[in-house]
Amino acid sequence: MPAQTPVLVGRDAELTHFGELLDAVGPGGQAVVVEGEAGIGKSTLIDAVAAIAAERGFRELRCTGVASETTSGFAGLHELFHPVLDLLPTLPGRQRQALEVALGRADGPAPSRLMTGLASLGLLEEYASEQRTLVVVEDAQWLDASTAQTLAFAARRLSQAPVLMVVTMRSTSELFGSLPQLPLGPLSEEASEQLLAGLDAATRKRILTEAVGNPLALTELPRALTPGRAGDQWLPMTRRLEQAFLDGAAGLPERSRQMLLLIAAAPESSLRQLMAAAAGAGLSLDDFAPIERAGLAAVAGDRIVPRHPLVRSAVYNAAPFAERTAAHRLLAGAATDPDRAAWHAAAATPDFDDEVAAALEETADRARDRSAQIEAVAALRRAAALSSSVADRARRLAAAAEVARQAGEVADSTLLVREAWPLATDPDVLAHLTLTEVALGASAAVPGHSTGELLDLVARLAGPAGEANRMQRLRVLTTAATANAIQGLPDDLRARLDAAIVAAAGDLRSPHVLVGRVLLDPVTHAAEAREQMPALRRAVRAYLAEDAPPSRSQIIIGVGLMAQAVHDLPAALEWWSLGVDHFHRAGAPGDEAWTMRERALIRVGLGQLREGLADAEMALRLGSDLGLRVTAADAAIVAARVHAWQGDNARALAAIALGQGLDLTFLRARAGWSAGLIALNEHRYEDAWAALEGAQAIGTTGLWSLGDLTEAAVRTGRESLVEPLLERAGAFPGPYIKNLVRRGLAQISPGPEAEEHYEAALDAEDNPAVLEIARTRLAYGEWLRRRRRIVDAREQLSAALRAFEAAGALPWTERAATELRAAGVAPVASRSARNLLGQLTAQERRIVELAADGLTNKEIADQLYLSHRTIGTHLYKVFPKLGISNRNQLRSALSSSPARTEAPGRF
Repeated sequence: MPAQTPVLVGRDAELTHFGELLDAVGPGGQAVVVEGEAGIGKSTLIDAVAAIAAERGFRELRCTGVASETTSGFAGLHELFHPVLDLLPTLPGRQRQALEVALGRADGPAPSRLMTGLASLGLLEEYASEQRTLVVVEDAQWLDASTAQTLAFAARRLSQAPVLMVVTMRSTSELFGSLPQLPLGPLSEEASEQLLAGLDAATRKRILTEAVGNPLALTELPRALTPGRAGDQWLPMTRRLEQAFLDGAAGLPERSRQMLLLIAAAPESSLRQLMAAAAGAGLSLDDFAPIERAGLAAVAGDRIVPRHPLVRSAVYNAAPFAERTAAHRLLAGAATDPDRAAWHAAAATPDFDDEVAAALEETADRARDRSAQIEAVAALRRAAALSSSVADRARRLAAAAEVARQAGEVADSTLLVREAWPLATDPDVLAHLTLTEVALGASAAVPGHSTGELLDLVARLAGPAGEANRMQRLRVLTTAATANAIQGLPDDLRARLDAAIVAAAGDLRSPHVLVGRVLLDPVTHAAEAREQMPALRRAVRAYLAEDAPPSRSQIIIGVGLMAQAVHDLPAALEWWSLGVDHFHRAGAPGDEAWTMRERALIRVGLGQLREGLADAEMALRLGSDLGLRVTAADAAIVAARVHAWQGDNARALAAIALGQGLDLTFLRARAGWSAGLIALNEHRYEDAWAALEGAQAIGTTGLWSLGDLTEAAVRTGRESLVEPLLERAGAFPGPYIKNLVRRGLAQISPGPEAEEHYEAALDAEDNPAVLEIARTRLAYGEWLRRRRRIVDAREQLSAALRAFEAAGALPWTERAATELRAAGVAPVASRSARNLLGQLTAQERRIVELAADGLTNKEIADQLYLSHRTIGTHLYKVFPKLGISNRNQLRSALSSSPARTEAPGRF
């Protein structure tokens, strides 16, 4: 028979609300947070909801947070998924491996937090696909951090899962703050009276006054009433309830009180391990019997569980420090799990202990291997506190800072960096801290040391003779040089950095030397950089093949920025694709998002608008999920430029707005470029000039926006202001810049000499920037038509129209078509598959392309950080848009579209 719905006093409105939520669970689901103080009845309410759900045919999964001094990553997730682990093989390969590694069921590379979250969401979707499911997460405030992050991620994405997730906690946390909230308040006086039926009037009045509607207090305080305790009502409710439980424990024998403290100190331990620790103190199960009779704890499965979490906190916090230390020492000796043993040993260690610190560092390594990065950070932080050596303390804090950064814990990483800096003296640790700090600034706008301060650090590292620590100095200097690409540096600082790089390099051969010098002075070193690129590619690929951790592979970002600085767009595309793939495999989604946002920038520059938009939107999603404000803002600004190219000015402006609020020069410059293109679309030429003039604040962005700036200058009569910029840009080798410069010179001097410039612009060999070439052809065609060279004009305008149309650049397509009509040609609107594909979002288009290449839904899900059921839903919606009925027809639909551009890289 189905379970009967329990009678719950005073919670009719809440039960009605949950009944409605259960009825609303269909193809998709949702999550809700029940928030309230200790004892307010959260667990009782959820048990009643579970009974209602069972009556309505729901299955249930449940886990409970446990307050503990030992920190075990994914313990809650293991409890939740233990009944459904047989479904793991249904997940996409990388997601399955991520969850298996996280749960300690398999060895493998550390999965990213994002991948573990996707795997958990996929498992919930798979389980619920057979039967609607209630997921109960109790006492979420005590979940281990990795479980809490994973479940919060899944809770926000239940659109494909017929799941109602109910999370209970004492106060809303930032993790679960975006979910619908159901505050649970005190019972009414009438409901409270019902719970106290049978007590005499005087006692009932006193309890009503003290309990103030708290259900646990209404049931526990009557048991704890003793003379002389009338002042307890002035204590906070949690303290009053803890005192009530302590009163219940006061009559226990001394040996039973010792046993109760062991239970309180190790709520996560198995019965066997707990009794082994008790045996060390000469205790046995006989000493547990009085605890059980008093109703303070009970055996549940293979664990002894306190009747209420407040029993645990009351007993533990009331015990003298020496007794708590002794209890943890016994538990450390009895623990069979090395991580639990290390944490108990740490809790039993009030002073420095290098042996315990080393054990905790090993615990951190194991946690990191399972992608329990937050637990790894906690272990490293505690290991640092136990380290007798200042050098070891600094090293462990620096390691914790980088792990926290990779985990997306920006605030924690920042605090750890600032704590480690004053202690650090080891050159490797200092270089490590510099990398972490600069990465925090570049991805999350966290302020760090100035360039001048980093130069002072390098001088100290060089030692009295100026010859020491060459490699470490180069790592710091190359990292510092990236500031020129992010904020722009004054000439004197750039000169000092360059001199310091030369001094540190000596006869040392390292990619850091070339990268640093190019980032500081790209004009001088552009030719050398282009020449060295193939050898550099081989060296870095070999370096990455050494299975280096993500923190050592920052050279990818340096080389990518270098390729951009010398305007070698094909090389930059290759490097950013290498970075996306490397960081994806290494489980470093923050750095993957960074490289993906830069690849989006390059793809848009090359005219691959749809591919660029897919990258930008994915980097925006990753950056937002991980709290990386700069990455998210930059990705939104790149997406804005795609929307502007496509003529969707409203979406472009909305995307720019997402990137506002961060005072970084390169973001302002890139936003100015996007805003300028929008203004050109809308014929607001003065606004276009102002925005594009702001884009010149960063050298690379300024040069890439030179074509737009020139057009704005011509439209506003400012040709003389742009001419010096064109002359300086001409110092760079390479076809991309040559095209922009020669087209610009033709536009500002439209006399007979313009034809030579246009021809030279189009003669730039191996220029892959198809849209910039098309703009040159359009400008050339307009110039030819105005000189009545109609046949020549038609040739240029027709080629421009084909390129714009293939890329989906609507405003430019219309402009080229208008010019062709003026030249006596009536363009025929294309009705090919490329127009059908234009109906798809960037994400839908990428899914379609991967499916057409033969990838399964699971394989696509692994690549795009989505669940495989979400992939299936997208394809189901896409087929009608393309006029097809199955995935076998996708390849023919795409093959008829000239708009598809093959490009290297995973995505």
